[in-house]
Amino acid sequence: MNFKRIIAIAAAAAMLALSAACSDSASSSNTPSAGSKADTTSPTGYYSDDIKAAVEGPQLMFSNVEAAAGETAEVSLYVSGAANKWTMCGLHITYGDELMPVMSDAEQNFVEYDLGDASKRSSGSVCMLWKNQVAKELTDNHLGSLFFTEIFDGDKGGDGEIVKFYFKVPEKAKKGTVYPIGIYYMPPTEEREDMFIGTDGDKSREKYAFANWTGGSVTVK
Repeated sequence: MNFKRIIAIAAAAAMLALSAACSDSASSSNTPSAGSKADTTSPTGYYSDDIKAAVEGPQLMFSNVEAAAGETAEVSLYVSGAANKWTMCGLHITYGDELMPVMSDAEQNFVEYDLGDASKRSSGSVCMLWKNQVAKELTDNHLGSLFFTEIFDGDKGGDGEIVKFYFKVPEKAKKGTVYPIGIYYMPPTEEREDMFIGTDGDKSREKYAFANWTGGSVTVK
């Protein structure tokens, strides 16, 4: 196991812990079709213009699900075109702020999640709620965010479902309301870095991933 990656994931968790100062089942979920560009229903953040996106690369996409008011929606994040080509991810996942992520430890801001087939060889993962000092671009668009990070010992990340998140739909949610699910890219700092990367460190493929994700949704039935 690469201890540098262990430190990276621990640092990401610590950053979220500091910024946190930062059931019924839903109906069936379907894997969405890959899109050609990011879903504009959610802010995408900024990725450096001095890096050119690859012609093809990892396609990140979320499921579109339905859940009744008061139910818990199960939202999956998938990837294609990345089998045995990625070793680590760090993603800010956005959601309509009326949804409530199901927590595994609310006091410490740890979010409940389950890893999927693409993550079966994972060496470690963390998911935490981003509560304080949330980017204005998100709050202006009535979006909340959680941070999910995962590492592998080498390029052992697969294609398919990476992770499943759980969101409680408001008890008084109106039928037909659609809550968007997406990704927000945050510029890197000394404390943390958003990423979807292989051991080769190919930033052009990473930029493709952040420029071409497909958003999902939770629709109240």
